[in-house]
Amino acid sequence: MLAKILLSVTLLMAIFSLVSCGGNDGGAVGTYVGLTGGTTVQFTINNTTEDTLYVYNYPYQEQTATQPITLQAGQTLQLPLLTNPEMRIYFSNSRLTSTIEQGTAPDAFNYNSNATATYSFMEYLYEPAFSRYTVDLSYIDEYSYPITVTFSNVPSAYTGCVSGFEYGFTSLTAVKNALKQQTDYQWDALIWPATVNTVWNSADYPANMDRIIGPNKVWPAVGGNWVPDSYNAFWASLPVGGNQLFGSSYTNWAGWQTLSGGSNPSPSDTGYVKALHSAATADSNGKYGFFCYPNDNASGEFTWVPDSTTCTITIYPHDQ
Repeated sequence: MLAKILLSVTLLMAIFSLVSCGGNDGGAVGTYVGLTGGTTVQFTINNTTEDTLYVYNYPYQEQTATQPITLQAGQTLQLPLLTNPEMRIYFSNSRLTSTIEQGTAPDAFNYNSNATATYSFMEYLYEPAFSRYTVDLSYIDEYSYPITVTFSNVPSAYTGCVSGFEYGFTSLTAVKNALKQQTDYQWDALIWPATVNTVWNSADYPANMDRIIGPNKVWPAVGGNWVPDSYNAFWASLPVGGNQLFGSSYTNWAGWQTLSGGSNPSPSDTGYVKALHSAATADSNGKYGFFCYPNDNASGEFTWVPDSTTCTITIYPHDQ
C-alpha cells in the first residue's frame, strides 16, 4: 500500500475553494482539484440520465469531507484519479450534505444519513508508483443508478478485461423483474418499497424511490428504526442464522461473508446473484464485471489495470 500523503485542513479548504464544478455548454469537462491524487490519469464519466448528478470523488477509508462536482444530464466529466486508499465515487441526484460533505458515507437505513437521496457508487484504488489502478462496480449494498464500465486501449498482455466490452447492467427495472422471478426465497423483498413504512420518519420518505439493497446490508439491519417493514419478508425467508443457502457448515450470513465464486455451494448460486447476472451479459471470459457479495472478486474486480488503459463509466437512468 502506498504511503498516504496527508494535506492540512487549511490547504484542503483552499483547494476546494478553487474547484470549478460541472461541464461547459459543449458537453463537457468538469474540473476537480482534490486531496492527494494524480491529475493525468482520469476516468471518463457519462451521464445518460435526465438528472443532474452530484459526483463525489470520496476517500471512503479516510472519511474526508468532500465537495461534489455537478454533472448535468447528457454531459461528460473527466475525473482525475486520487491516490488515497479505498476511494469511492458516488453519483447522487441530490447533494449529500449530511454525509459525504461532512466526511461520512450515506446510509439507506438511516434517515439522517441522506437516506432519501437516489444514489449509487463504485470503487477504485490508484497506484501511480506501479502505473496501475483497480476498479469495481459494487452491488453488494444499496444502489439506484445502474453503472457500467468500458475499457479501451487495453495492452495485449493484460487479460483482466475485454477491450470495448461494456460491463454491467443498464436497467434497474430488469433487475427488479429478475428478482421477482427468483421464487425459492423472498429475493424481491430486497426492492425498496413504493411506500415506506418505518418506525421513524415514514412520512418523510419520497414515494416510489428506485432502489435495491443487497443481502449484505439487509441482514445486519434487522430491527432498525429506519428499515422499511417490507424487508421483514426477506429476513423471515432467509434468517441471518439460518442454513438455507450454504448448508449446515455456514449460516446464511457467514457464508455470504466468507465464500467465493469457486466455493460449492457459493453465493453465486443464489437467487440474488442469478437475478443480477441475468440482467447483464458476461464477456467472452465469463466475467460480469460487478460485485454482488463481498468475495465476488473473480467476477467483479478489475485488478491492476495498466493506467494507460482508458476507463469510461456510464450512469444510466434509475427508472428504466
